[in-house]
Amino acid sequence: MVRYTIKRLLLTIPIIIIVAILIFCIMKLTPGDPAKMILGDSATEEELQSYREYLGLNRPFLVQLGEYMERVFLHFDFGTSWLSRKSIAEEFAVRLPRSFAISCYSILVGALFGIPLGVLAAVKQNTFADKFILFLSSFMHVIPNYVWALILIIIFSVKLKWLPSYGADSWQCYIMPCAAIFIMGFTGMARMTRSSMLEVIRSDYVMAARAQGFSKRSVNYRHALPNAMIPVITALGTQFSHALGGTMILETIFSIPGTGTYIQGAISNRDLPIVTGTVIILAIWFCLVMLLVDLLYAALDPRIKAQYEARNRTWKRKEKEAKA
Repeated sequence: MVRYTIKRLLLTIPIIIIVAILIFCIMKLTPGDPAKMILGDSATEEELQSYREYLGLNRPFLVQLGEYMERVFLHFDFGTSWLSRKSIAEEFAVRLPRSFAISCYSILVGALFGIPLGVLAAVKQNTFADKFILFLSSFMHVIPNYVWALILIIIFSVKLKWLPSYGADSWQCYIMPCAAIFIMGFTGMARMTRSSMLEVIRSDYVMAARAQGFSKRSVNYRHALPNAMIPVITALGTQFSHALGGTMILETIFSIPGTGTYIQGAISNRDLPIVTGTVIILAIWFCLVMLLVDLLYAALDPRIKAQYEARNRTWKRKEKEAKA
């Protein structure tokens, strides 16, 4: 598995490079003049021309692309914002932990609640517990997280005055944003776990295990649950992969300066260094999360690990035959 992990990490390099080139081209080919957007309509043509030269917009496209790729991938420098003139790396160092904390804490807690509820609903199918969990998760899941955010603000900030409704100065500021994501996360996780668990419970090998005399508890939790977790892990991986950029609306509602609001403002102002830098970081995060998901697959399903080891033995045998 170490060899497989190294190969996957090496494969992320061309993926990140392609993503960087694509987003750079898209932003450069988008209609509009960044200099005019930044300086405003009152700027003279001389001022606009001077600012374009300062930003390097007058140079050939391939020259701009080459300089940017060299700066990012050789020096790990994302540059400075065209609008605020602040270092993008420093802004990320402040904003990334906020978005990461809101999303990841919510997703983890949602999984800790949602997965056991989904398993309970599956093993207690057609009972009151199953119907109640299914109704509760369905009802709560159809309401968008930004609506839950507004409901939480009205109850806990406006009416009860227990929690602040904006800012990121204290840990209390993160409770309601995390709760809004948690509600959507644990309800969706409960429904997916229930569906996956029921599918596995009805499979032939589980029925055969029951026929051989294994206890219901042993069959459900030792044989069925690990296999039912594979699609659940895929869903968790998808949620985590969107963790750093998927909180844009909630960050806006609660006035939290995170990566979501950062890239939203950059796209509106065509601040190319911020947009490309953010997308590259999100792409790296996505690749790492998907790698972790694949490794968890192998840990839960021995067949995947066995297939990879068999493939490695085949490659080694062919290498020896070629050398001979």
